[in-house]
This record gives sequence, C-alpha cells and structure tokens, in this order.
Amino acid sequence: MSLVQKRDVNGRFTSDTYNEDNTEEVLTADREQIYKDEISNLRRLLKQSYREQNLDEELRKFAFELGHTKLNPPQWLTPRRRNKIGGIPHLFLSDWHWGEVVLEKEISGLNSYNLDIAKQRCTKVFDEFIDIYTNRVAPFHYDGCVVALGGDMVSGTIHDELLETNETDIMPQIVSMSEHLIAGFEKILDNFGRIAVFCVVGNHGRNTKDKRFKRKTYQSFDWLCYQMLDKYFANNNDIHFVIPQGSDVLYKIYNTTYLLTHGDTLGRGGGGAVGSLGPVSTGDKKRRDRQMGLGTPYDVLICGHFHQLAMLPNKIINGSLKGFDEYAYGLGFPPEPPVQASWLTHPTKGVTIQVPVFCSEEEDADNQNNAWVSWQKEELEYGGSGSKSAFEASN
Repeated sequence: MSLVQKRDVNGRFTSDTYNEDNTEEVLTADREQIYKDEISNLRRLLKQSYREQNLDEELRKFAFELGHTKLNPPQWLTPRRRNKIGGIPHLFLSDWHWGEVVLEKEISGLNSYNLDIAKQRCTKVFDEFIDIYTNRVAPFHYDGCVVALGGDMVSGTIHDELLETNETDIMPQIVSMSEHLIAGFEKILDNFGRIAVFCVVGNHGRNTKDKRFKRKTYQSFDWLCYQMLDKYFANNNDIHFVIPQGSDVLYKIYNTTYLLTHGDTLGRGGGGAVGSLGPVSTGDKKRRDRQMGLGTPYDVLICGHFHQLAMLPNKIINGSLKGFDEYAYGLGFPPEPPVQASWLTHPTKGVTIQVPVFCSEEEDADNQNNAWVSWQKEELEYGGSGSKSAFEASN
C-alpha cells in the first residue's frame, strides 16, 4: 500500500493522506468538487447558448410578427424615358448617436449635443434636403427618392462612459428617434411621392460587448428601429424598406449600383494624413474583389462610421448628426460640422450633383461683407485689376 498526500481543489497539499491504489478514494476525496463545478459551469453555458439561439427568432416571430425580409427593390428605380429627368435624389442618414450627450465645455465650445438638439437637427436635415432638391436644384421630375440608413443611429451602451452619460436609456432612444424618422419620411413622401429605404446596422447599436459577425444584424438596436419603421409604414405602398440579414446591402438606382455598409469593418485608422480615405479605400478594394467573385460588382461604395464627410465619384463617406465630440477632440481630429450627404443619381451619368446637407441648429451668421468676391489688394507697377479692391469692384 502506498500513501500519498492529498491536495485541495486549488491543487495545494493538505495534511491528509490517501491510498494511491484506491482509485475511488482519489476520485471522491480530491476530484468530486472540481467535477461538480465543471458540470455546473457547463450546464450554465448550455442554457445561455439555448437562450441566445432562441431570443432573436422569438422576438422577430412573436413581438413583430414579421416574415422573411423582402429584398426586391421598387420597380421605379429602373430606367424609364421621360423628359427632364434629373435623377433620383439620395439622402444618406447615419451616425446620429441619438441619446448621447456632448458637452461644449469639454471641447473648447465647438459643439454641444443632446436630445433637444438632435430633434432640431433631425428636422433641419429633412427640411434642408427637401428644399435643396425642390427649390435650389433645377425643377426636374423625380420618380421618387432614396434614403440610406447607415447605422449608429442610437448612442447605444457599448462603452461604460456612454452608460454613465447618455441622456436616456436605450429603449427610449429607439422610440424617440423612430418617431422623428417617421415624421421626416412623411415629409419626403409629401414632396417626392415615393421612397426606397435601404438599411444597415452599425457598431454602436449592438447589444453585445464585443463586436460580432454571426447574427450581427439581429443583435443590433438599429435593426429594431428599422423594423419599427417598416411596421409603421406597412400599409403604405409608396415607401419600401430593404433590411438585409447581412452587414452590407447592394442596390441599384437606374444604371448605378451601390453598396451600403456602415464602415466599422472596412479597416482601422482614419487619423493619418489621408484621414478616413485610408481605411475606406482598403475596405472598398476588398469588397470590390468579393463582389466580383460573387458576380455582383458595384459602382459606388457608401459608408458612415468615420464622421468625416467625403463625397467622391466612386465612394461616399458620411458625416454625422452629432458633430464634433469629446472622442474626436481628445484624439486631435479636425472639427467637423453636423452634416449628412446627399446627391443625385442620373439615369446614364451616375452620381452627379452632390450637396452636403448641413444640419446645425444654429442660424447662418450674417455676412457683414456685401462683396460677392474679395482678394488681397496689391499695388501693381503697371496698374491692372489687382490694384482694385473687392469692395470697389462690387460697387
């Protein structure tokens, strides 16, 4: 018989001994508690896995009574001959961060943001968009209007600092923002007749701590907001929602194909000399290669996430409704005004007129200089227009 000193559950030696030849005693004395703990932990993980698998489908089935999402775009997005067609107006809404609070004292007074300001900016972005394409642009006939919802619509709860400083909890954020989007869509319907709305989720709206790729859409509060909008307009045939299960959505306006993605998976960075164009160009290249392999290439990438407006011929990066914040200030990014992208898609020429929609609640400053153009005054040796100031030229 061989006696061996016992160990506790943490592996430390005790004063007790056991018979090494008696395997039952070894199992009972030293391993029973460890096995019990492992069994308990495995049971807990199994229950959690079952809950995660069932939660989203139950929510979709019983709370919203939704079937499979229809991904067929409206027929009016296809080309049709008609006089004075200027194209389809396109409004890109993303990165609203509804419910977040930005304190101007923390960013040198450059911006402030809260629910009241968000509501004012929401109203202004819809009013400005309608005014631009019905009054300021030549009076074209529009077959309808396209709105892209690019994610990060709510502030969310992914960071502890947001949980501590958000003006309201996540569910009131969703309800409040949905109400204002409904009001904006009804304004667009009154002016353009028909709307096609394409939606993707962002990263701030997720209900998990870590970023995920599996079941990403169903774990986002952005998706919940889009479903509420779709349900509200369910009986209105003039507005059509496309809400994919994946993180990207492909759609075509006339002969131009767009790929809409939020932007958080395009690449990291955005603070170098080229700004957000670095990671966006890298991610754009990967997606173009992917879509070519799938046999569905696209012409224009549109994304948000970076809060830096850039409107180029083949890629459009959106600004934000929130504007400059503590994060951008702390990392030394240049100030960006609250702005959203808009443009026209021509039947044959693709993206043509591009107009940023500034949505700050502040009124435009009065211009004290009445000259329509100005330049530095110079005394030229032989005379010429350079010797005349802008103020003289304007009279």
